[in-house]
Amino acid sequence: MHLSIGLTTSISANRMKWIYENADNLRLNGIWIGEDIGRPQEIFTSTALLLLNTKNVNIGIGVTSPLIRNITTIARASSTLSEIAPNRFRMGLGIGGIQDLTSLGIPFKRPVNSMERAVEILRTIWVNNVDSISNEELGIHNYTAKYSSKRIPIFFGVRGPKLMTLAASIADGVILSGPRQFVEKSIKLIKEKRNSLNLSSEKFHFVLWVPTILIRKNEDLEIVKKTVAIVALDTPDHILEMSGINKSEIFLIRSEMKAHGIEKVAEKIPDRIIDLLCISGDADEICDKFESYSSLGIQEVVFGPPYGKDARKSMAQVAQTWSKNS
Repeated sequence: MHLSIGLTTSISANRMKWIYENADNLRLNGIWIGEDIGRPQEIFTSTALLLLNTKNVNIGIGVTSPLIRNITTIARASSTLSEIAPNRFRMGLGIGGIQDLTSLGIPFKRPVNSMERAVEILRTIWVNNVDSISNEELGIHNYTAKYSSKRIPIFFGVRGPKLMTLAASIADGVILSGPRQFVEKSIKLIKEKRNSLNLSSEKFHFVLWVPTILIRKNEDLEIVKKTVAIVALDTPDHILEMSGINKSEIFLIRSEMKAHGIEKVAEKIPDRIIDLLCISGDADEICDKFESYSSLGIQEVVFGPPYGKDARKSMAQVAQTWSKNS
């Protein structure tokens, strides 16, 4: 099992600089950067900076959406990133958050079809084996590819069973986020689908990326509770219920958030829900919890965000503990 660091396009330029200056020395397997729609940093630019300023770590986008970005832009940007650092770039795709899509007025009626077609178009463009490509749903009209790329690994960041099944069929890996029971069932679903297609599960890469916080002081525990409140707000009901969180608990958290804000609801988050929705503790506890997922088939774990009150020290401490125990 490997350890990577996670960040998003909400990150400051200074923190990103610290990460890429220290990533190789911390002996990380990789860095994953997720796209927060409407936030300051541009994901392909940020990914290029990470690739240009590291030598050994894998760099992955985890994820961007073909419903928000034109698929030809994704294809060209990915090809460029792959040329910057051959064999180190990984492309992550997902539908995107429902709230983000709704606020942008973007329809998402057939997410499975959209993702399947997006992957097909990307791989067609990358190998440059057709004269032109058109797809009304993804906004492509007689696009001609004029270059070719090596095979770029495609990871799915998805949650629904239909999209998980599609990932098993056409992706190179999946980024899983959610309670342990959900992660376990998702891995089982993907492996069963790959077996039915005579595809090797050993060649499919499972990544775990859940909120993680290193606890040193009471301030870190406050971050844990606020993080869990936000996660409970954003996680689909069926995934929460799968882990034993009943509808009344979900309703209470969401209604308290709406009425009183995150500070008040965070105070009332039970320890049981904290343990289900995030990974927290000291460095040894976090590494032990990460390691426990190897028995499920997880091959790579991602630390953070939100890391802890002091993000840099938290990342360094967890990475050093992981390296020492490996």
